[in-house]
Amino acid sequence: MNFFAFLGALLSCSTQSAARIDWPFAVDFHQRVLEKGSPGFGVNEPFIPTPSHILPEKKDFFIDENVNYYERFFNGSHNGEYRRSSCPAINALANRGYINRSGRNVSYTDLAHAVRRVWNFGDDNSMLVLAPTFAMHGWPETIDLDNFNDDLVQYVINCPAAPTRNDRVVGDNVNINMTLFESLLSFSKDGVTLTLEDLAEHHHLRHNQSKAENPNFVFGNQGAICSLAQYTNMVGVLGRKGKHGWTTLYMDDVKTFYLDEDIPKNYQRREMAHYSPESNAFVDRMAHHVGYAIQRPFPEGDQDPGRDICPMKARFQRAKCD
Repeated sequence: MNFFAFLGALLSCSTQSAARIDWPFAVDFHQRVLEKGSPGFGVNEPFIPTPSHILPEKKDFFIDENVNYYERFFNGSHNGEYRRSSCPAINALANRGYINRSGRNVSYTDLAHAVRRVWNFGDDNSMLVLAPTFAMHGWPETIDLDNFNDDLVQYVINCPAAPTRNDRVVGDNVNINMTLFESLLSFSKDGVTLTLEDLAEHHHLRHNQSKAENPNFVFGNQGAICSLAQYTNMVGVLGRKGKHGWTTLYMDDVKTFYLDEDIPKNYQRREMAHYSPESNAFVDRMAHHVGYAIQRPFPEGDQDPGRDICPMKARFQRAKCD
């Protein structure tokens, strides 16, 4: 997937044609979409505590292999018949048949239901991670998965400084860049897990690489959230109980997720959805580790050319030098 801006943050979108869509708040965007007669969005199922089970945990996820068997396809497979996105989370849904296996003619409703069913991704997050792709294409009945990577959604969904994908202007922004992926794994301190701080340090490297390589580089608050969210959403949905609590991210799961674009073997589904407040907390924690803070609401000119809120020298790097 590409998984992935968040509820409560301002979302200012620009396209390659310089058309601009301003969505003051996620709630306002949601209302505007509904006014256009778009399909219903539904809700995540609630977690209802009991005296013996007060806090939400993660439970084993059953896959009916007769229905949701694994079959891998790439963008352009079978003479272009199959389409895939840059987001392994979305691609896994197609590879498992939770949405159209071809990756074509996928409705927002089908995609939102699949994201809930498998990843238990919060509907508020879905409205800011999935819905803009439909909105920026004129809210069609369906889209193809490669619409998540095209010119219209640059710097909105298909972010600069992605963990394992090139910036669109640099090269192939759909398929995994194995050099970037191996770099991601190398940031593990124990060779088994990845922490949010490990991911923040890799994020900072990707920021510096993207800034050096991408002549159109813009990294305002929206770009930072977009880039950081691809890490935090992975932690939110793939994290399991371990040495770092319920958000322990195991490298074996990361390998299955990125290399096979599949649901990890030991995947445990969240009992409570991954809503935007949790995402924002992870984003802020990672940004703090690097040495900057996300400004909310986004200031005027947040996507102006040359804007960059992330320091070239990170806070954790300065700490090591003192």
